[in-house]
Amino acid sequence: MVLCSLTAAAGAQNGPRNNNRDFPEARPTNDRVQMVEQTDEIYKLTYLRDVVYATKDGLDLKLQIVLPQPYDDAQKRFPCVLFVRGSAWMKQDLYSEVPQISALAKRGYVVAIVEYRPSEVATFPAQRNDALSAIEFMKEHADEYRLDDRNLFVWGSSSGAHTALFTGLHLGEDPLPAINGIIAYYPPTDLLHLKDDPTAASKGDATSPEGLLIGGKAVWEAPEKAREASPLYYIREADDLPPVLLAHGTMDRVVPFSQADALANELEKYGREYEFYALRRADHGSWQFWTPEMIDRVDAFIRTHLK
Repeated sequence: MVLCSLTAAAGAQNGPRNNNRDFPEARPTNDRVQMVEQTDEIYKLTYLRDVVYATKDGLDLKLQIVLPQPYDDAQKRFPCVLFVRGSAWMKQDLYSEVPQISALAKRGYVVAIVEYRPSEVATFPAQRNDALSAIEFMKEHADEYRLDDRNLFVWGSSSGAHTALFTGLHLGEDPLPAINGIIAYYPPTDLLHLKDDPTAASKGDATSPEGLLIGGKAVWEAPEKAREASPLYYIREADDLPPVLLAHGTMDRVVPFSQADALANELEKYGREYEFYALRRADHGSWQFWTPEMIDRVDAFIRTHLK
């Protein structure tokens, strides 16, 4: 037997509606009724697919935007979270994270998944610059997407977390947008020494992800380029770095745990604001990062740094 449950979304009906401002609350007469009062609103969502935010090197770069829909306040504005999905800096799968990210959007955030140029098209810092362009696009369209542009956060996973960290780090004297916080899931932070961890899968050669990112060169052949593309080496001078939430699995088979651990130690050394979560026995991108408990932590971090 197959059971099918159909749920009608609130506000989706097309029939007449009583909009009296003094509409009375019903009082049940049933003896077994259980009154339920809820205060944490969960929003309906709208998904805008493949919104082009820039064209670079002949590529249309797209956003996957998930918008919360207020039930009764059309003027409400929401904080914005830009999410950069990891891909070893290669071509991203822009759609697979939409369900997970929607769990955060339901809590009252405009969420936009950011496409960046892959390393075979453009080397570092192209990916970081693309994320900055996406931030500017969302700010320019704040009214259209009902976002509160005073409250912008960048969240990334793996190479996307590397990119997210760089949205808060200056390359020379370049200006940066006002970002309230950065969430970095299992980020590569020191490309020069990533290969040196005994658990590392990557060898750092010219065909490795980090080698391709710096122009198809082995990291030991271009150590300055590897350092330039490593967030770890910027922390000392990063006086205006936004608060950072780090999360990394203790059994990561792709990006060694030591990469986040080293960054956390550097953040501690120079007095930067951060939170660091080591997820026991979690692998690279495994389910532990998407539990309600971890989304609660991300949500709490964001709310702590709202303006």
